Amino acid sequence: MSDSETSKYEASGVSHTGAGSALSALLQHILPSREFCPGFPVKADIGYFANVIDIGNGDGIALCTDGVGTKMMVAEMMNQYDTIGIDCVAMNVNDLICLGARPFSMVDYIACSHTDPKVFGELGRGLAAGARQAEVSISGGEISQIAEIIQGIDLIGAAVGKVRLDHVNTGQNIQHGDLVLGLAASGVHANGLTLARKVLLGATRAEQQANVNRFEESLNRTVGSELLEPTTLYVAPVLAMLDAGIELKAMVHITGGGLSNLNRVQKDNIRFVIDPLPDVPPVFSLIQQRGAISDSEMYEVFNMGVGFCVIVKSANDADQVHAICQQHGISCHGIGYVETIQGKEVLIPSKNIKACGAHFQKV
Repeated sequence: MSDSETSKYEASGVSHTGAGSALSALLQHILPSREFCPGFPVKADIGYFANVIDIGNGDGIALCTDGVGTKMMVAEMMNQYDTIGIDCVAMNVNDLICLGARPFSMVDYIACSHTDPKVFGELGRGLAAGARQAEVSISGGEISQIAEIIQGIDLIGAAVGKVRLDHVNTGQNIQHGDLVLGLAASGVHANGLTLARKVLLGATRAEQQANVNRFEESLNRTVGSELLEPTTLYVAPVLAMLDAGIELKAMVHITGGGLSNLNRVQKDNIRFVIDPLPDVPPVFSLIQQRGAISDSEMYEVFNMGVGFCVIVKSANDADQVHAICQQHGISCHGIGYVETIQGKEVLIPSKNIKACGAHFQKV
């Protein structure tokens, strides 16, 4: 969103500006490390969903890390921890497949102020359920009791996968006329929860605890149940598309940044025109109405019902993608196309907004 608009997300405690400055400060020291291990070179630029290490013989190891953020606070308020592990697995493996990699294992890191066996048993159940869906092992992990730093629990994972170096996909072959397909999200997933909680449940922790089990007519369930809905795992359908030989020009996980994540593909001079927009799930309409949030910010913070995008070359490829998604019980819609411009942007004509980089603004 533009600087002239008041950011509800910033007001809720998440600063895009601060995050960008912090990242720049970090990267000035981290980027030179790419030269520290020349025998295993890094193959992709910083800023994509995952990266690849060349391990020789034409093979690459893909790796990434991510966590569940403040969605854990919803689990704590509801005293329900048996699905949050699915989110942890999904946030990682959904990033790995964007490279065309096949995930095969992950590890978890749990920082906590307490170690309740019941809670940790439920966390383990969710992690195992996510791993089963993604067909990966959980090969290790760490529990860190740091009550002086953290109150509650934080859950983070890191995943690895394998990909042939000549099959690494960062969107480098996208062309004018390619089609954008959107795979449906199950809900808010694990991004934008700080804003969603404060809009739907209240500004303070006490208010949120009091309202988390409130039944919401438009959702046909409690607000807490809606926010805790697990993130969709896209591994099985996307790998099925690759195994079927469909030419996927790019794969994009729609997380923080919303549909502006399309701009993370490593190809310039293209515009993603998102038209027609798919129907917006009720939870996002409720958040926007209750919070008086602009279209720019909604499409920048939330997935708005599209959890993953694939870019394909032809209508025939699109038909095959639709068929595979249907087989896996995931709704899929054509949501746009690619055209050539100078620069790179995502344009949503029906909302009169565009993103050049990670932020939407009015056209």
